Amino acid sequence: MNQDCQLRARFTFWLSVSKDQNVDNFSDQLKQIASFGTAREFWSIYSYMVKPEKLPLGAQFFLFQEQIQPVWEDPQNMNGGRLILRVKRGFENRVWEELILHYLSDENPHLQGVCGIIGHSKKNFILISIWIKDQNKYPKLLEELTKWIINCLGLQNKKEFEYIAHPQQQQQGETQ
Repeated sequence: MNQDCQLRARFTFWLSVSKDQNVDNFSDQLKQIASFGTAREFWSIYSYMVKPEKLPLGAQFFLFQEQIQPVWEDPQNMNGGRLILRVKRGFENRVWEELILHYLSDENPHLQGVCGIIGHSKKNFILISIWIKDQNKYPKLLEELTKWIINCLGLQNKKEFEYIAHPQQQQQGETQ
């Protein structure tokens, strides 16, 4: 990634370290870390961030487009869903970094339908969720993103991840 390169959009890193997913307002647990719009700004933030292997259990990293909050209730997330990939410990840093670097720098037009990417630390794996926008507005998005993920990560097939639609009702936080 060219250091002075303007990214296709502005993005924000968020963090949640609470293990309690049953709180009344998940968004109260979110802490905005920093926003950026160039490769130089990204690296000045990312190089100091804790990597996924060092996240405490239950902690979540979020990388979302700047104007989209990482909650189901955000209008950009409603009627969307998430592609979920469970990554075994030992591979989480590489997979996380590959996905976010491709997400930030790839010119694939289908990435406009991606709201953000979440890394959620679990006991034996990290759960990576790629949140997508309303599929009614982006009808081929799921199929194209599946191909994109397989290509980015060199996966053998799409059986390595699953899709879950966001709840249609007002819900709080990511429950996976």
